[in-house]
Amino acid sequence: MDKKNLTRRQLLATASAGTLAAVSRSIPAYANISNKGRKLAILGGEPVRKNKPWPRWPYWDEKVIDSVVKTTKSRIWCRIQSRSGTVPTFEKKFARLMGTKFCVATGSGTQALHT
Repeated sequence: MDKKNLTRRQLLATASAGTLAAVSRSIPAYANISNKGRKLAILGGEPVRKNKPWPRWPYWDEKVIDSVVKTTKSRIWCRIQSRSGTVPTFEKKFARLMGTKFCVATGSGTQALHT
């Protein structure tokens, strides 16, 4: 291949093929190296999280329960009903936490896709 007449497409194809070849040989799968991936922990294999309890989900405490009760009793469910309600307050605080200007709270992943 003549270096002077190398098109963008040829460059990308060459670089991609070279990178794939280098990576596929130099980083073998962890389970194949260690033999730890042969059995699931539930079937007698070695657990990934040794001596660590699985985190409880969903997380809740009295503060969370009080917030849900307060929001339910207020009957204000969305940002349209109140500019200072729970939803707009949450959106502002979450946006600040994420380092962004805005946040739109949704009730589910499906709602998020439609928003």
